[in-house]
Amino acid sequence: MNQVNSIFELARNLCSNQDVDSLLNQITVSVERLLGTEAASILLLDSSKKQLTFKAATGEKGSAIKRFYVPMGQGIAGWVAQNGKPVIINDVESDSRFTGKIDKSSGFSTKSILAIPLFAQGELIGVCEALNKIEGQFSDSDQNVLESLGALAAVVINNARVSEDYRNFFSHTLEIIATAIEGADSRMTGHSFRVAQTACQIGREMGIQGEDYKNLYYAGILHDIGFLAVHDLRYLPKVVSKTMERTPEHLHPLVGAELVKDIRLLAPIAPIIRHHHEFVDGSGHPDGLVGDDIPLLSRILCLAEYMDDIFMKGAVREDFYAQAAQLAQEGSGKKFDPKVVNAFLASVNQAAA
Repeated sequence: MNQVNSIFELARNLCSNQDVDSLLNQITVSVERLLGTEAASILLLDSSKKQLTFKAATGEKGSAIKRFYVPMGQGIAGWVAQNGKPVIINDVESDSRFTGKIDKSSGFSTKSILAIPLFAQGELIGVCEALNKIEGQFSDSDQNVLESLGALAAVVINNARVSEDYRNFFSHTLEIIATAIEGADSRMTGHSFRVAQTACQIGREMGIQGEDYKNLYYAGILHDIGFLAVHDLRYLPKVVSKTMERTPEHLHPLVGAELVKDIRLLAPIAPIIRHHHEFVDGSGHPDGLVGDDIPLLSRILCLAEYMDDIFMKGAVREDFYAQAAQLAQEGSGKKFDPKVVNAFLASVNQAAA
């Protein structure tokens, strides 16, 4: 029953923890504890499909073992990967597949081993090992437990791969959109990426992390997306005041926020985009917000965009740093949040050093 509870606990963690390394370490620790072994490891097949590398390893020599790799077909793990079959070997010295190469290099002494292949959607992705049964010998029951834990490891690894593919697709989609935004004006080439980069530099200086940092980057890339549909009445928000200036410059933050607000992954950046032309003294648009009523990430984005105006006017390295510092200081407390200005100046000083 303890084994079942432990497996359920691991499954629960899969739903709440997105840290792949942490989860695979938890799985190897569980292998060691539930099977009563000295060590456990998970090896993954590399992109060339020619060798296995250690992704997680427990035991006294676990950290040392992580630097090794196993060629396909060599050693016990290599044989398991090549043949896609589990093995139980209670005396490795009597098995011709055991090479002992990693033992000699790491200082670990393998006596017995239970190893299973890991599959995700029918594709071999690696091997999971339990090493040195402390009491008795490895049994079919142990193999069943390891296969259950290995299935969890395969889920973690497969989810990580899907997430990475998704992030890659999402990032490239943003890049395509940014290029489309800039396409109408050659002077704007690279503007979105530079603004995002500057905003993130300021954000790091201010200790912004996690989701806020990610949203700052996304908002930096897409802050001018409203220009793509600024004349399309379908996207023009109904809340636009009749007295508000209806130029692209004034409308694009509203339209941009409208374009992203219903996209689940981008919804958090809608207010950042809407307010990135607000000034702390209330003279900005579209809502004339003052001070801390403006979202912090919008205040950062506002300064970052104004700094890029200097670059687009032709300033190069030394001139850029000097002009940017002057403009930021002159606008501090008026257009720009003084805290954001201080963070920007600190990042400029580091870059200019």
